[in-house]
Amino acid sequence: MDKQVLDNAIAEGPIRITMNNGETFDIVDPKTVLVDATTAYVLRRSEDGKLRAVWLALVCMCKIERLLSKPLDAA
Repeated sequence: MDKQVLDNAIAEGPIRITMNNGETFDIVDPKTVLVDATTAYVLRRSEDGKLRAVWLALVCMCKIERLLSKPLDAA
């Protein structure tokens, strides 16, 4: 995944990121994710209710799609 493509998708609205292992991450608030050149740092609420940081390697992302409309092209 390209950083610019991911940044643009996050700015346009809620998205779902699909990793190459099939795991998905929903990004509904742009304040819960930070993207650098190689990694997206995502805050998720764990089963115990605490916020946890998850590191997602951009190279392992295989698809991003809007939650309310059609899929975005992944780079």
